[in-house]
Amino acid sequence: MTAGAKRGAKSPRPGSKGERTREAILAHALALATRIGFAGLTIGRLAEDLHMSKSGLFAHFRSKEALQVAALRRAEGLMIDAVVKPALTAPRGELRVRALFQGWLTWEQSPTLPGG
Repeated sequence: MTAGAKRGAKSPRPGSKGERTREAILAHALALATRIGFAGLTIGRLAEDLHMSKSGLFAHFRSKEALQVAALRRAEGLMIDAVVKPALTAPRGELRVRALFQGWLTWEQSPTLPGG
């Protein structure tokens, strides 16, 4: 992880306008990254899409890297909820591995991620 990715802005208070804005940015960032890839995910593109200023968006993440890391963490959480947690309910061994693999295949073929 780069130093820039570690220096993300402080998390806003739960339920605050800042948190709602950050969540909207992350949702759109993940949808966009699903379509065009993380390399194409820029603060400028998001600011334009969301009708925000670059500085307003920058205040939530502090860097492109921090934004990308936050979007990846969001995708990770969605995958854990959709694939890993259900597979862990299967009996240990081959059945669990099969459940994990089937869950991953279903994840890849479904529009679980926004935009994908």
